[in-house]
Amino acid sequence: MKGKTLGILLLVVVVLGGAWIFSFKSNRNSWSQSGTGGGSKVVEFPLNDVARINIKSPTSELNLVKKGEIWTVQERADYPASFEQVSGLLRKLWELKTVQEVKVGPSQFARLELVEPGKGDAAGTLVQLFGADGKPLQALLLGKKQMRKGEGGDDQFGGMSAGFATGRYVKPTAGATVSLVSDPLDDVDPKPERWLAKDFIKVESPKSIAVAGAVDAGDQKPAIVPTPKWTVTRENATAEWKLADAKPDEKLDTGKVSGLGNVLSSAGFNDVQADAKLDEPITTATIETFDGFQYDLKIGKAKDDNQPVLVTVSGNFPKERTPAADEKPEDKKRLDDEFTAKQKANEEKLAKEKTFEGRAYLVSKFSVEPLLKDRAALLAEKPLEPVKPPEGSTPAAPGTPGEPPKPGTPPAATPAPAKPATPAKPVPAVKPATPAPVKPVLASPPPPKAVELPKPESAKPVDAAKPVEPAKPESAKPADAAKPVEPAKPESAKPADAVKPVEPAASAPVKAPQPAKPTEPAAPAGKP
Repeated sequence: MKGKTLGILLLVVVVLGGAWIFSFKSNRNSWSQSGTGGGSKVVEFPLNDVARINIKSPTSELNLVKKGEIWTVQERADYPASFEQVSGLLRKLWELKTVQEVKVGPSQFARLELVEPGKGDAAGTLVQLFGADGKPLQALLLGKKQMRKGEGGDDQFGGMSAGFATGRYVKPTAGATVSLVSDPLDDVDPKPERWLAKDFIKVESPKSIAVAGAVDAGDQKPAIVPTPKWTVTRENATAEWKLADAKPDEKLDTGKVSGLGNVLSSAGFNDVQADAKLDEPITTATIETFDGFQYDLKIGKAKDDNQPVLVTVSGNFPKERTPAADEKPEDKKRLDDEFTAKQKANEEKLAKEKTFEGRAYLVSKFSVEPLLKDRAALLAEKPLEPVKPPEGSTPAAPGTPGEPPKPGTPPAATPAPAKPATPAKPVPAVKPATPAPVKPVLASPPPPKAVELPKPESAKPVDAAKPVEPAKPESAKPADAAKPVEPAKPESAKPADAVKPVEPAASAPVKAPQPAKPTEPAAPAGKP
């Protein structure tokens, strides 16, 4: 039984292996057609004699021209082209081979987009090669791409997937043979910006950055006058930035200025203008580095997502190395060699970056954004100051004696009046103490108690002015508190005069007892 099962498994493996081999051969044969001479080169031309490449599509055109040993982009004022891209394109066209020859007539060329630009609606891309004398060397039409659907069938967003390009139909303009090649030739693009050499300045270890803006001069046709905005400096490449001419209330925000240390350190550009003209307003920036480089930048008005930038580079390098005070003799040669190598590298970098002058480069806004900020955008936010009350106003505490409470304010307890201090020396007049609030009488008041006045002594007139100590009032409840009665202004008291009693509230009039004469005792209160 086991042997039979093993035999069945071996048979299944053989069948599956045969099916895979058949499928592989079928896919491989789909690229060729028997009897067509598959694998032959599509075009022949002298590779080293090409001096100009013209790429034309229905919407744009590109001319790559060789001047001396440098390839340039004619549509960008002969700006240097990427040598790797141009040489890679020529090598690819020279090695292009047929994997399948397609038997179609001229009536089917439009279906495969093998019509020259300007000669039909379904036009392809025309690539023409010329020699140094302008003589045509070869011309090739690039038509429709061959697409193959992915295994999933749909794209990642749930829609129908167009698949991916696996080849392209091509045809030499001088013949009628249509070939299918295995390279979709996506990099054959007539957009000039895609062929530019993208090397650019590299600002390393900036020491100081000074930025000036453009303001309106106020004339009828306003002139643009650069006005200093801000300058920052630092002591070394790892120190914090400091604001020059900072006011007492100005302090840099370390988070907002952290990007200044890497500005244009690894930036490239997206395109180059054919001229060096910048649209206003213009921002200028001067960057000095610890290595002795100085970059003067002019930044013009933004264009879409790019900022046009003009660059001027200069260098101020030390001629000799200054030895350290404690330098050892065995270290001198090594340090001298390092200094010489550094000087040589700086000179080579300066010569290379000088070639970027005189052009307006379209740099992404993100690369130069730190240089476009205003002074206030670099400063730390100031804390909010507390609101000060108006001058001369002193807010009273709730429940202050002598002041009625405001509506909605809970009444405060009335503090007990302080006992008046006994004067040590005779005074010309005694100011009576502020009387406590009188509790209003809601019903018929009881007869007032008699107030016994002290008997004046006739011997010494000094003690006759002794004030009567008022009785301590009962603690008034908040609900029963009444408006305090404003005492009358006392007349200048004489030693012989008695102290007048406090008048009761108007709501319950009570007859005050008549004070007795100083020589006679006071009559008891309540008797007629």
